[in-house]
Amino acid sequence: METEARLLLITGDAQLRDDVALIAATVGAGLESRESWHGVEPQQWAVLMCGPDRPPPQQRLARQSLLVTRTEGDPSTEHQLWRTAAEHPGLRPVPLPAGESWLARHLSEAVLDRSPGRVVAVAGALGGAGVSTIAYLLAAELVVRGASAALVDADPSPGAGIASLVEGLRSGKHRDEGLSDSDRIGWEALGALDGEISAAQLGAALPVTEGIHVISGAPGAEIRRRMLPPAVHAARRAFDWVILDVSRDYEACLAVLEHLDHLLLVTSCSAAGARAARQVSRCYPELPLALLVNGMGHAGWSPDEVAGAAGIPLAGDVPEQRWMRREAELGSAYELLRSRRGAAYIGTLLESLDGDAAGVVGVEGAAGTQVLHE
Repeated sequence: METEARLLLITGDAQLRDDVALIAATVGAGLESRESWHGVEPQQWAVLMCGPDRPPPQQRLARQSLLVTRTEGDPSTEHQLWRTAAEHPGLRPVPLPAGESWLARHLSEAVLDRSPGRVVAVAGALGGAGVSTIAYLLAAELVVRGASAALVDADPSPGAGIASLVEGLRSGKHRDEGLSDSDRIGWEALGALDGEISAAQLGAALPVTEGIHVISGAPGAEIRRRMLPPAVHAARRAFDWVILDVSRDYEACLAVLEHLDHLLLVTSCSAAGARAARQVSRCYPELPLALLVNGMGHAGWSPDEVAGAAGIPLAGDVPEQRWMRREAELGSAYELLRSRRGAAYIGTLLESLDGDAAGVVGVEGAAGTQVLHE
């Protein structure tokens, strides 16, 4: 799909056009170039830029524009750049190549000028709670409802459920044909980056399965822990929702606490499940906990009673599904989601996680956005 041009460069310098076009391409933004300011309306563009050969003819244009030129560190060229900027108050000079990193970041933020996406971590109070499956179902249902979603594998355990999902992607099952193997990035590639992660680049380069953008891989706990905060920061700029599978790594949630809207704590419908959830709540009181009760209730226990005993608000419950205990069969989770009953379970859960559900893309129920379930 062709990228919509939201960046405008006014210049007659072919080399400068090529240089700026390359920077725009690295952040996934479309660039249009013109040789005249005639007919330019600032409100139609995310960023206005010009070369020193085409300064803005009006001050209202200068106040909203960048003056870009390649100085190569030459003092006389830099002096002329700043002089031109001084003659047009509000015009902001950007010397290249010194300002390339700043310009790339500025263009990325301007193109992705939007409210940050919501971030929900999914963790287990007990082992084998079905965390990876729940995380996948949440992301899949969001995509079905029209939202963009990133599924982040923050579980460093070998053979984790999300990692298995990506292996299915690479083997050809659910594969996104728009990406080649060399284009896909994961934790290994992110760990090699120096500096901030571009939200536009992240959104364009992640592997996709069933419409879900996935960050996974097996680089080791140190790289994953170090790169999780910048990855989440970039992902919430690029997507409507970011779903984290953290297994039982609550420290990972603390690492991204400033971005975290909810920690969905999955537990069993039993006394043991209530005790484990309460212990997590006591050990990590700063985390924004919401409880999901997964599975058939044990004698004398209902989801409301588990939530009451744990002292955590109940976000929802999912009835017993035998395959949810087997992460190796994670792909079959999509079959439940395609049914109206399965969609109702996960849809109700999503609505409970968003107090402003009405009118929010990807969270409306049957009375709002039409959802495509069989």
